[in-house]
Amino acid sequence: MKRMCFAAVVTLTCAGWAVQAVAQTAISADGRIESTVGGFVFPDGTVQATAAAGGAPVEDTGQTACFDENGASRDCTGTGEDGEFQAGVAWPTPRFTDNGDGTVTDNLTGLIWLKDANCPAGTKTWQQALDWVASLNTTSIGCTDYTPMTFTDWRLPNVNELESLTDHSAFEPALPSPNPFVNVQSAEDSHYWSSSTVVPEPTGAWAVDLGTGEVGSPPSVGAGKALLDFVWAVRGGQ
Repeated sequence: MKRMCFAAVVTLTCAGWAVQAVAQTAISADGRIESTVGGFVFPDGTVQATAAAGGAPVEDTGQTACFDENGASRDCTGTGEDGEFQAGVAWPTPRFTDNGDGTVTDNLTGLIWLKDANCPAGTKTWQQALDWVASLNTTSIGCTDYTPMTFTDWRLPNVNELESLTDHSAFEPALPSPNPFVNVQSAEDSHYWSSSTVVPEPTGAWAVDLGTGEVGSPPSVGAGKALLDFVWAVRGGQ
């Protein structure tokens, strides 16, 4: 079980870790500790700006518009749509940081992505995707602005991590804008593999369409993990 602690002080200790508070904090009515500026800096360099008491916070989808059942735009007031409530953790500004080494940090999740969203160029089967990301840690594979083997903990993202990149108010690509990524495959049906198997049909794996932001799985009967999708490596996370 993970321990979590929060305080509006200069330094505190949690489970033997020194944690530096770099912000004033306020506790909202629902018990969420919200940072007004900055956040809590942990020894590994991660910053925690918000935290939900007793649960993991869910991010905002990015959707602000509302539409009726025929797809016509409408005022959000009283609709009950996502665009009315815009529930979830607000995105930081800037959302992404270009680290200058061929990697990009998502300041919402703390995940670190390859800047090049099409390295390797082209598509692979699911197992080929897993194998290629593993080889990124041990061989001289070059991607845009990335020096081979700068980091050795790359992996294929799980479906939740991959979906966390999407902006459901955008399409082609369904990513927050602006962002520093290059070579994002954003035409409709530009699916990216996750490392998550579809448990009821384990010959398939979950994928995310970065053209539309849709999460789904290829048909597993006769194809599934043998289909060809794009690959995007990630590192970090909790």
